[in-house]
Amino acid sequence: MIQLVNRLFSRFERFCFHNRIRFFKTLYINFRTLPFYQAVRFPIVIYGPVGLYNLGGNIEIRGAVRRNMIKLGYKQGFFSGSKGCSMILLAPETKLIFNGPCMFDLDYAIRITGKGVVNIGSYIGFGSDTKIYCEESITIGDYCRIPFGSCFMDTNYHYSIHMESGEVHRKSAPVVIGRYNWIGNTSTIMKGTETPDGTVIASKSFLNKNYRELGSGEKNLLLAGSPARIVQRNCTRVLSLEMESNLNKWFAANPEQKVCSEKQLLDDCRNDIQYCKSF
Repeated sequence: MIQLVNRLFSRFERFCFHNRIRFFKTLYINFRTLPFYQAVRFPIVIYGPVGLYNLGGNIEIRGAVRRNMIKLGYKQGFFSGSKGCSMILLAPETKLIFNGPCMFDLDYAIRITGKGVVNIGSYIGFGSDTKIYCEESITIGDYCRIPFGSCFMDTNYHYSIHMESGEVHRKSAPVVIGRYNWIGNTSTIMKGTETPDGTVIASKSFLNKNYRELGSGEKNLLLAGSPARIVQRNCTRVLSLEMESNLNKWFAANPEQKVCSEKQLLDDCRNDIQYCKSF
């Protein structure tokens, strides 16, 4: 009897938290921002409340177009409840580019002004409360994962002047995030940031440098701190679900161990991108 009641409650909970499509806004954003031959396929689907403050810019989808390939406001991580309403602002002469499937969780904000261009790669997942503020250029490489609370800004939105020298620096600079990056939750990516492929960024980090140059062109860096610095090299995230499963079993069988260095266990699994294509 208890199991039956639990099943009923579980179904009720799934119903309450089910992702619901906003049909009018889905229709509107597709036909407002895309060419007709793409819009009729409804590649962009809006879930949950969103404010469409300005859609004067363009959305461009490169490559194959299929229905529901770009999910906006799709609850997936369940790391936080909705705080309110997402927002999209694409000022005239701006562009938002998608190169493949993409997913934004709850409470995202996309604000592109000036002549800004945001270029998002294939199979990228953004966690809840992600913010993208662009005036110039933000590029995010394929297969990146961005957990909850992270912010991308290519501008300070204001100038500052040195009172003695009179120097005034540019208020914006491009942001370029490499492929396969893992950006820890509540990190801030500021103007002028560049990261190489395979970078892992620790939670609550603050990035404002060209880490490709600082890393002498190496990939697979571990960055941490505020401002972030290179704390480890030759380090990247586990992509393979099979490898992750084997690691879970190994640590469960070896509870006293903090590090797994069983090379054969890891070599038996390719660290491929299938995990990154999970949606």
